[in-house]
This record gives sequence, C-alpha cells and structure tokens, in this order.
Amino acid sequence: MTNHTISNDSRTISAVDKSCAILDGLHELRSATLTELADHLGLTPGTIHPHLVTLYENQLVAKKNGTYYPGFKFLRVGETRRRENIFYGHASNKIEDLAEATNTRVQIYVEEFGVATCIGQRGSPNSILPLDKVGDQVHLHVIAAGKAMLAEFADDRVEEIIEKHGLPEYTESTIVDEAELYEDLSEVSEQGYAVNDEEHMEGLSAVGAAITAENGDVIGALSVAFPASKMGDSEFMNMIPHDVVSAANTIELEIRVENRK
Repeated sequence: MTNHTISNDSRTISAVDKSCAILDGLHELRSATLTELADHLGLTPGTIHPHLVTLYENQLVAKKNGTYYPGFKFLRVGETRRRENIFYGHASNKIEDLAEATNTRVQIYVEEFGVATCIGQRGSPNSILPLDKVGDQVHLHVIAAGKAMLAEFADDRVEEIIEKHGLPEYTESTIVDEAELYEDLSEVSEQGYAVNDEEHMEGLSAVGAAITAENGDVIGALSVAFPASKMGDSEFMNMIPHDVVSAANTIELEIRVENRK
C-alpha cells in the first residue's frame, strides 16, 4: 500500500516530494529503467533523472546495467527502528510461542499515518503463508489487528483516519459503511479482541488484540491468521481469542513494567 501522489501542500518541498514519489515507484516496481519509472509515475525522464542521480549519490538508490533499485541502506534504517521499538522487543519471542501453540501465522502491527504497518511475524511449520510481509502497510479496517487498534482510539481519531484513507473494499466481506464499522468497533471494545472474517483476503480469517500503554496510548496489536474454514470449528474459535488476548496482556504488562523503571 504505497501512496506516491505528489503533494500540492504549500508547506512541502516539491523536489523532495518528487524524490519520495520516485522511491515509492521503485518499491512498487521492485526495479526499473529510467523510462519504465517515468511511465509508471507519469513524469518525464528528464524530470526524474536528476533525482535518481542525487538518490544514487546518497546510496538510497542502486543502479546496475541501466536498471535502478531501492538501496539496501533502507534495510539498515528500518531494522534499527524496529530493534529499538519496545513493542517488537517484547513481542518477538511471545509471538513465536503463540504461533507454535496455535498452529497459526502470528503478526504484529503498529499504526503510523493512519495505516497499519507489519513489523514482525512468526509461523508454525504448517501455518498459512502471510498476506502481509514485514514492512507492508494495510488499511486498519480490513485486518483484525487494525480493528483492535481502532477500537482503542478516540472517535475523533477514527474519524480522522476514515476521512484521510476512506474505507476501501478489499473483498465482499470488507466493512465499507462507517456506521457498520463503529458498530463492529463497539463489539471489539466489549469482548477485548477483533475478528477479521475474510475482510482482507478471501479464505483468510484472523483474530487480533491491541496493546496499550497505561495512559491509554495504543502501542500496537498482534493477530493470528488462519484459513477461514476454521471459523466453523467451535473448539478452535473458543481457544484462539483467549490465547491472543493472553499473549497481548503479557506483552502489555511487560512493557508497562519496563516503562516504570
């Protein structure tokens, strides 16, 4: 989920906007020639080339045989940020245990800019492959972890996110009506966990729970993903929410204890 729209906000620097759009475009294409990138962004090669040269000189873009790639420097920056994230530090071992115990794919997300970013995942040998990879962004309303975080936000924050990103439809089961979403979030608040029943991808379901600080700030959320067919297994569905909430509560408690030191 990449947005490479060039901003018209008077407070932004147009040259930096173009460089960011170029980086987003390279990420979407994975690699591209100057012409391919220009076509993708709807800009001229002459406009793009000076930006690519500058990005190359700063090691943010690599080049080989006329093809440009995002540079590995982003890996250093992103991995440092992730290692220093208190949620990731406490969740990384817990989600491995949870994945093995439930035979599911477990993922952890944080909210930035009104969307969910996956910052870690673990899976048992027999679990499904993840839809979201580490670093991927997804709308909050379509995943269990995202709805769990939305349920912890004040209404004005939820409204702000909806106004900015809308409620795009991923599948026929995606909630695209604002009133229906608020009704769902109210249920999430009451039961302490959220359910994604094929709202992100057909055939995939998940259960998620949020992690919050003592002051109510949302730190992140975790979710377990499994084939949608398991939604009809009453024993499985009785166990999963308990295990997810228990893991979230443990992580939350550890973070609060650390923050008090």
